[in-house]
Amino acid sequence: MMEPVYSKAKELAMSNGREYHLAAILRRGKQVVRMGANVSKTHPRFKRTYSDGTTGSHMHAEMNVLRFAEPGDTLEVMRFGKRKLAMAKPCEHCMQHIREAGIKKVRFTNVSGAWEELRLK
Repeated sequence: MMEPVYSKAKELAMSNGREYHLAAILRRGKQVVRMGANVSKTHPRFKRTYSDGTTGSHMHAEMNVLRFAEPGDTLEVMRFGKRKLAMAKPCEHCMQHIREAGIKKVRFTNVSGAWEELRLK
């Protein structure tokens, strides 16, 4: 049976008004600290410059919860497709912020909808 937090994460992701529906769950031990989705909101902490010189600061689901992270927390990222879970591996920009936050474990759904795990130093 699916954990209730995953159902809530799906609801949050599916109602984000975006083409892609991702949710991130930040855990401290077994406790859920925060859930977030990819959104059009901006945040100056996550500003980036693209290769064409333009900038953006919209928040990926990971960035949405990293604002509340403490070293040692765990991050779970899921992408909801039309029929199943899909690839949600964090991008390099997000990985940089994940490392800076001191996250030790990242779980994400892969192309088959199964969980994969990254352990960070």
